[in-house]
Amino acid sequence: MKAAIVVTSLALLGSLSPSTHHSRPPAPTVTTASVNGYVGGVAVGDLQPWNTRRVEDYQAMSAAKVSWIRSDLGWKYLQPTPDTWRFSLFDPVVRDVQAAGMRYLAILHTVPSWANGGAGDYGMPANSSLLTTYCYETVKHFVPMGVTEYEIGNEVNLRRPGWTPNGAAYARSYLKPCVTGIRKAEKELGARVTVLFGSQAPVTGTEGMDPNTFLHAAYRNGAAGWFDALAWHPYTGADSPSTSPNLNSVPAQLFKTMQRHGDGKKQIWATEVGQATGGPYSITEEAQASLVTGVFDVWYSKPFAGPLFWYSARDLGDSATDREEHFGLLRSDGSAKPAYTTLQSVLVRSSG
Repeated sequence: MKAAIVVTSLALLGSLSPSTHHSRPPAPTVTTASVNGYVGGVAVGDLQPWNTRRVEDYQAMSAAKVSWIRSDLGWKYLQPTPDTWRFSLFDPVVRDVQAAGMRYLAILHTVPSWANGGAGDYGMPANSSLLTTYCYETVKHFVPMGVTEYEIGNEVNLRRPGWTPNGAAYARSYLKPCVTGIRKAEKELGARVTVLFGSQAPVTGTEGMDPNTFLHAAYRNGAAGWFDALAWHPYTGADSPSTSPNLNSVPAQLFKTMQRHGDGKKQIWATEVGQATGGPYSITEEAQASLVTGVFDVWYSKPFAGPLFWYSARDLGDSATDREEHFGLLRSDGSAKPAYTTLQSVLVRSSG
């Protein structure tokens, strides 16, 4: 499918100040807990257009009372050349999520090589108006399909191909240009879109930037007013949920920073958390099921808690050496691990 490229002037970006964004009605607070259970989602990773078991995966998640599927609407896939848009690639993904009775939390990220001279999937485009156009065109297409929640980047405080983590650069070169396009589409459609500050992840064993340092730098460079909620990945590692800094002290620090910048009424969404049941540093399937209960109980006790997303739906394979293949609630053949039944017991479907 082709569409004319809409070039958003850099002057428009400069004209939108934080006060302009603060004048918008605040994003609705998502009710995440009730006497019957928690409202949450499942993150499924990227490449969903090529997932041949997608329909079965989504139906299984719906049966577990999952309210959201989180995945990407990657720029490099949607606009592979300057004059080509391939929305039809992701339309079936969104329709399958909705047919299963769930919402789609979309990640806006990955840069096509033509836009940044081959600098890598996360290298910023040479002209920020190209990023504005991608976010504008994508939101304008998918909002009428019911996609109203967008996360601006994934694990943005970690090193990626073409990207050295920098909170100031994220605010100036990624968040603001993208949200400029989103708000333009929102205004034209008369819609209300929820924007999440790109997820951050624990940095132990990585070359990443401390998440609170990253957030401070983003605020110092004008991030206030450009997002409706913060995203965080509270992976617990070897810690129990009750003692894990990533589930407790780190998001508490992030929330204090938000409060200092006038964002104390906004939520933090935990858009990925999980543990592998195979490969190095894995746990047993029974321990994974116990982790589900502990993580949900601890997270939703927080005053700032937005929806929590378990990662992931189904194992990607059966490798004995690759732990990334074993984070699923389902095994690779689609059979349920104990964690699936546990998740089903703690969730209730969102009424919103």
